[in-house]
Amino acid sequence: MNKKVRLLIILLTCLGIIINPNIVSADTLIAANLESINGGEWQTVPLPEKREDWMQAVHTSLLPNGKVLVVNGSSNRNTLVQDNTGNQFIDGVNGRDYNVVNNSTLFDPKTNTFERIASPPSIANGKSNDPFCSGNVHLADGNVVFVSGSHRYYPGEKFEGSKQTNVYNWQTNSWGTLGQLKEGRWYPSPVTLADGKLVIFSGLKYDKPNQITPSVEIFDPITKKFQFIDLTYVENSPFNTKITYQDNYIYNGKTVSRTIDAYDSIDIYPRIFPTPDGKLLITGDGAGKSPLEIHESNKTYLMSIKQDSQGKFSVSFEIGPNRKDVSKVYGTGILDPNKEGDVLLMGGIIGTNDINFGRPYLGKYNDGLAAKGVRIASSLERWSAPENSGKPNGEWEAYPDFFAKPRSMVQAVILPSKEILAVNGGEYGEYKPIQEPVLMTADPLSPGGYKTETMNPGKFPRLYHNNALLLPDARVLVIGGNPSRAGRAMDGTVHVDVLPNPKTYYTIPEFKNASGEVETFDLAKYYESPKSYFVDGDPEPFVPAEIWQAEIFSPPYLFKSGPRPEIVDAPTTLRYGELQTVSLKNATSNSSLVLIKLSSGTHSFDYGQRLADLQIENVSADNSTINFKAPTNANLYPPGYYMMFYVNDIGKPSEAKFVKLES
Repeated sequence: MNKKVRLLIILLTCLGIIINPNIVSADTLIAANLESINGGEWQTVPLPEKREDWMQAVHTSLLPNGKVLVVNGSSNRNTLVQDNTGNQFIDGVNGRDYNVVNNSTLFDPKTNTFERIASPPSIANGKSNDPFCSGNVHLADGNVVFVSGSHRYYPGEKFEGSKQTNVYNWQTNSWGTLGQLKEGRWYPSPVTLADGKLVIFSGLKYDKPNQITPSVEIFDPITKKFQFIDLTYVENSPFNTKITYQDNYIYNGKTVSRTIDAYDSIDIYPRIFPTPDGKLLITGDGAGKSPLEIHESNKTYLMSIKQDSQGKFSVSFEIGPNRKDVSKVYGTGILDPNKEGDVLLMGGIIGTNDINFGRPYLGKYNDGLAAKGVRIASSLERWSAPENSGKPNGEWEAYPDFFAKPRSMVQAVILPSKEILAVNGGEYGEYKPIQEPVLMTADPLSPGGYKTETMNPGKFPRLYHNNALLLPDARVLVIGGNPSRAGRAMDGTVHVDVLPNPKTYYTIPEFKNASGEVETFDLAKYYESPKSYFVDGDPEPFVPAEIWQAEIFSPPYLFKSGPRPEIVDAPTTLRYGELQTVSLKNATSNSSLVLIKLSSGTHSFDYGQRLADLQIENVSADNSTINFKAPTNANLYPPGYYMMFYVNDIGKPSEAKFVKLES
């Protein structure tokens, strides 16, 4: 706060005290303002007027028009049958019913409103077309492709992937398709290449529930066709690499020892990143889903892609450097905005794919998992690219106590200031939410290259199926949260007042208030006061199965002193390596100009965002004009839409201009 504003507040407040002694004191006002400066500020987004428009946020994508696309499909729900015998929960819902999967909306951050839009058809090519648990990423034209999704729910929470693709056209607000995949891919990872092609990894098969497909499919936007490559016999691929280790732990007071001799694999929703030289780094982390069998692996891989003169693709693998710890599920990862080419992995669950781990109702099952070494990571891991490490295939370093608390389901958002906001998630995947984001600021003297600072807490707990993304005004949309499976009644009503139950699968429990008195669950009261309800056997406040109200976080940089800089004029199109100019207002010396690719994320992982620090060639004497060079490395910065931000000398960003980067 500058001195003039501070003095004005003190003066006005003192006058107010003379007129009305009940007015808040100047010290209180200043303290509140400083709290916002230091810890950021939260705003609750109003819920839509119609209750039927309240919905989850499983898949989110920022569009080139500044709106946010939210797609849910069937949205992780069970079927709830209510009759005179009570409540019966049936595993899953009918994804062929359009009313079940029609859960899509557009959020406009300028008006703070949601607009329900049509979802893709529930049946395509004669098969189920449910985009729930697909992989979503932008194409070069700004449209968003959703790869695969849920073909069918099986009892026992087993899933089968669809072969569908759906494409949202942001200019016409309509749906299309890229065609069918060869294999089902529930929980896939689509990765964009330097020429706009998509490589699609992993996912669960179409006809065999809960089996990972050991292949990739590559989409060529020129031929508009997919090519399928089986990885099981490719030398050095994860599916053709043996791992052997001794698994020792104590269970029920007895020592258990077993030899593991298995092939490695690529997890579902694998955390895969482009490298500066055009390879793809398979980190080993992912988002495994119980009851998939897991094994411990610290291996990483580098995959190269070639295309011959006939257009046929081939892939090859190199074994990468071993990680310092074994792979994790449901952590997050990003390309480091402060060290080009490096990869950061944060948090996650180690030793199990069971996201229920940690919940009180599991009882002895919890103890058994803990005895086997299952734990939630509080670590940050860094892969240093060859250019930064001097090692041919890079190098891994681990910082085990990077966060003050273990974190699972955490999401990482790259800010224009090159800071990182680690937000959402909890001490377990679906339990004990952590509502305070952590702001990570580059610092070469701190572990992992970042110092951390705890921010002010958000209002709502956001566990499994949460999302967070950077908005064009440099604030962060925080949305979703799904620690249990909601129940969808036959009339379409969605019940979020449910909990898992080891005897009846799910149940609508008896609720109590903070004083221990029995009280009927009231959703409106919950949104007003999220710590209103408790259930027996759990000291933590009850969290509904789905969180439907969004929040927006304003990072501390928006409260820094002085006027906010503004990009007055900027090119709408950039070509790699070309020189361009922006004109500015309220600019300073020692500033930066960055591009941030539009976010497109799900399940604590963003397939879009990355930051390009633009090379400044010349600055006018009054700082009002900057000549800069567009990015040159399309491997790290593929063609598509980006937000351009100007950041002044104290780290205060402008609002963004949308720019299309083209070959």
